[in-house]
Amino acid sequence: MPGEKYVVASLENPMQIAIRNILNPNGYIFLGNCSDSTTLLRLIRSYSPDFVVVDLGMQLRELRTTLETIDDEMLCACIAVGDYKDVEVISLLKKSKALSFCPKPLNREILLHSVEMANMNYQRIYELDRKLKEMTENYETRKVVERAKWILIERDGISENEAYERMRKKSMDSRLSMKAIAEAIIFTYEITNK
Repeated sequence: MPGEKYVVASLENPMQIAIRNILNPNGYIFLGNCSDSTTLLRLIRSYSPDFVVVDLGMQLRELRTTLETIDDEMLCACIAVGDYKDVEVISLLKKSKALSFCPKPLNREILLHSVEMANMNYQRIYELDRKLKEMTENYETRKVVERAKWILIERDGISENEAYERMRKKSMDSRLSMKAIAEAIIFTYEITNK
């Protein structure tokens, strides 16, 4: 999508220029370029681009760690430009969440399409990852609240609804989350029953 910011990583200056000459006239905003994987990671962390275009002609062994970091931390979409027959590249692409591929020689339409698809896929995966983390957190909270509720039922001889309401009231009165209240109940129970 035009207006998105990007960084280019390539050993070859003509490749960097060719990528900018394709993307800039189509509304993409160039932030910077580099020729090594360490600088690439620094640029990504400093500028927070929407995507990076990486020429796989760079040292793939060094680049692999950087690409894996970009992917693991979901820093941005990443379009790798290279030879699709490279076995190492294919294995990297198979395991990746944020990495897309554009074959060489560079073609205007294919690069633009690759960028668009990479950004769409990145946004989709980023959102799914966010929802998964949220669901996991909600599940963990429910487990802790349930455990604390059963501690209150057992300790105070009250009903399940009364235990829940007691925790909810304490949460509202103290302006703490239900999870924090539940953790305090569990902690107190474990300390006193050792």
